Amino acid sequence: MRKISISLLAAFLCLTFAISMSAQSDNVLRNPQISKAAFAVTPPLRDLVKNQPTELPFGYHQAQPVQYPKLQGLLWNAKHVNYAEVHDPLAKTAQPATIPVDTLDWLGVGSGFFGYSVPDAPTDGNLSIGDNQIVQWVNVQFAVFDLNGNNILFNGQHYVNGNVVFAGLPHCGGSNSGDIIAQWDKMAHVWVMYQPKFTAPYYDCFAISKTADATGAYYTYEFPIPTFQGATWLPDYPKVGVWPNGYYLSHNGFGSNSGFGVIPCAYDRAKMLVGDPSAGGVCFLDQANNNFDDSMLPPDVDDANAPPNGIDPIYMGSIDNPGFTSNVYYYPFHFDTNNYANSTFSCTGGTCAIPVASYTLAPGTAPEPGGNVIDTLSDRMMYRLAYRILPSPTPAKDLLHDNRTQDWLVSHAVANSGAAAVRWYEFRSPIRTTTPTTYQQGTYAPDSTNRFMSSLARDKQGNIAMSYTVTSSTVHPNIAFTGRAASDPLGTMGAETVLNYGTGSQVGTSNRWGDYYDMALSNDGCNFVTTGEYYTSNSSFNWSTRVAKLKFANCNP
Repeated sequence: MRKISISLLAAFLCLTFAISMSAQSDNVLRNPQISKAAFAVTPPLRDLVKNQPTELPFGYHQAQPVQYPKLQGLLWNAKHVNYAEVHDPLAKTAQPATIPVDTLDWLGVGSGFFGYSVPDAPTDGNLSIGDNQIVQWVNVQFAVFDLNGNNILFNGQHYVNGNVVFAGLPHCGGSNSGDIIAQWDKMAHVWVMYQPKFTAPYYDCFAISKTADATGAYYTYEFPIPTFQGATWLPDYPKVGVWPNGYYLSHNGFGSNSGFGVIPCAYDRAKMLVGDPSAGGVCFLDQANNNFDDSMLPPDVDDANAPPNGIDPIYMGSIDNPGFTSNVYYYPFHFDTNNYANSTFSCTGGTCAIPVASYTLAPGTAPEPGGNVIDTLSDRMMYRLAYRILPSPTPAKDLLHDNRTQDWLVSHAVANSGAAAVRWYEFRSPIRTTTPTTYQQGTYAPDSTNRFMSSLARDKQGNIAMSYTVTSSTVHPNIAFTGRAASDPLGTMGAETVLNYGTGSQVGTSNRWGDYYDMALSNDGCNFVTTGEYYTSNSSFNWSTRVAKLKFANCNP
């Protein structure tokens, strides 16, 4: 792909900094579908939940087996790969490294939580940490905690149905579909709550808190998922990233015409933050190169110091293409908030690659005691794609002399000696380019136990914390974490700490586990929060969750 430089003089005169990236026309999506939202403002959530039920009227809802974008390839892989003989080139036992300390953990929403009866599977466990609160959302209900783990009551209710926050919207308010994301916008100090509507017509549903209080009032928006090629598209496995000019999403789209395509979208953050009803967004359908692209993650800013104007976000993903498992693929997204129609999505069809150590996708399931198995979702990267700007030792006089570095963290599950292991990456690039390179990478496999469903983040000192699921035929699924300091040898993680020991295995439930967790970072740049799933007895629809705060000793808020 060609890169076209821009004149520094022109950039200076415009008082903005921009990177121009072009590619051959068949690698750049243009002419996006533009979405306009229905809009409403809610009363404070603590008032909305009065007289609202906390259980769903339809009882248990078991999600169907995972929809794999490249199912045939995965089936071929499972049939032809001898996983026992696959040894990941980066796999090693734990090296001497600094690890975070579990400063506090508590029971999250799930079995055992104030009489909670699990209505749905998988958990889709997700959370974030704000100035004074932590929000944990597990598929169809969420709870709010203070920073000490105390449950904040909603008029006596310990948790609420997720769609209550969308009250007043004609479609999103009546749907509670799961596949949720709870985000804290560090740049604006507000909550961003997201849920798709999974029955046609399909919508992206957003609620933006008016203040830093998650129990207060919200601006709410429902953006219709556009039709492409005359078909409606189920927005499966959506993921959200916060960026200065937009709330960015990715979806695996499954069309009513039996088609598949990635649906990247961006919505106008500036307008949504102030409750502007005219806020709009754009979506593309990416079916390049016979659906080479799939399961992308948008970047999510982990620093209140926002990227400067003109720095476009890049998505990453598409790791499940046979014969291409020595790259991670990236996709610049230019969202033009002045003229939505000028937005572009670039590098489709695998034309922009970051070389990494070769890998084999982990088996699609991992064993539990008793002969049961749970999904590893090894065909996709795990939420989040954590993004930071690293400081420069020589502060820039202006954007044209900005010497800071962009930094991305992400992980997925790979095969190693018959088990699933966590492959993790740290990518970097100068702030004036959108061409990431691999700074460090590692495969965490301290023993033969399966590790997957990972999430990681980096604090302001450069320490990295990573959490994940651990299971084997003799070990019930549990939640564990590890980490490393910036001074530790590159590519290494430290000893494993078990956050919570599972004492049971999941039976049935379409093998669904996860389908994602989260490692989030506080505004102070030091405190991590994470969540995960476990069982206390062999059963189905009886999962519990744990919430934990982690911190490295050398990081001072």
